[in-house]
Amino acid sequence: MKEIMNILYENGYESYVVGGFVRDYLLGIKSTDIDICTNAPIEVIIKLFKGRGKAYPKYYAYHIEEFGYTYDITSYRKELKYAKNKPIKLSLCKTFKEDLLRRDFTINTFGIDRNSMFVDALGVKKDLNDRIIRVVGNTSKKFKEDRTRIIRAIRFACTLGFDLDTEIIKFISDKRTFMLNEVSNEYKRKELDKIFDSNGIEKFFNILSKYGIAKHFNIEFNTIKPVFNKYGVWAQVQTDLPFSKEEKNIISNIQKVLKDKDIEYNEMTKYSKDVIYNAARILDIEDKIKAYEDIENLHSIVEMNASPEVFLKHIKYDNVKEAYRSVERGIMQGEIENNEESIEEYLNKIRLWAI
Repeated sequence: MKEIMNILYENGYESYVVGGFVRDYLLGIKSTDIDICTNAPIEVIIKLFKGRGKAYPKYYAYHIEEFGYTYDITSYRKELKYAKNKPIKLSLCKTFKEDLLRRDFTINTFGIDRNSMFVDALGVKKDLNDRIIRVVGNTSKKFKEDRTRIIRAIRFACTLGFDLDTEIIKFISDKRTFMLNEVSNEYKRKELDKIFDSNGIEKFFNILSKYGIAKHFNIEFNTIKPVFNKYGVWAQVQTDLPFSKEEKNIISNIQKVLKDKDIEYNEMTKYSKDVIYNAARILDIEDKIKAYEDIENLHSIVEMNASPEVFLKHIKYDNVKEAYRSVERGIMQGEIENNEESIEEYLNKIRLWAI
């Protein structure tokens, strides 16, 4: 980052790190995607960094991937015309501040200069401090230009734990989210995955319910229970959004286990971690799964002729490991016969660990 900015400076150009990387840095979130904007023309950028990345002259952009980071270097620009939620006509502008005015939300307009100094050219640091999602400029105009910004506003509010500002709320309340019908299902799915893999799931469904906009996200739902990851959420909603064959299989298996309302020991190897952990959390039987795992991880010289279900039938989840060792010692000392009936009879007598 510093090296790229120094190269631009040494050749007579200014530059700033801008956008999501700066926002995330200020929020204490790790990011590896770095946007750098500069007053250098794209022809100069290509010349200075030739061989290190790929140029996109139409967008005045140059992309570099190095050492686990991605760098997008762009000339200061403004967007003159949009079509299908993308800018189709751009032109250069002269200053960093002009470049910022084309951006979506105020929390994405902060910069860091070559000397690692924070720059708030639009004077909007208060929005970050107050944890507010606010559009740069006119909300309605920006959302009409690019409908995906509606989804991004809600996604940022949910994943960052921010609030939507009054203008965005007014836009949503006026039911103008019908514009989302012009956003591809693939894009919706991608953005919803980010929300469902965050701590903002409850906030998201509260927003959908409060403003009655679920149908514009291609979702129908009732109660959404806590999950392990995004697949647990997808298993609790009805949607026509696209999934791969593997994803469909994960989701349908979670739904099958939820319908059965339990997870048996033999299903631990039958289903993937995504299925088991999501179903366990939704059914609130995570302790049972942990007990299964504790038993599986035990190494014994005795090949015990009793299923884990026998232990869980009589013993509290957090005492299964101790009970297992007790049975193991009993078998080795000849006090318990190594068969399921004798082991179950012994477990039934242990009142200290009984359910």
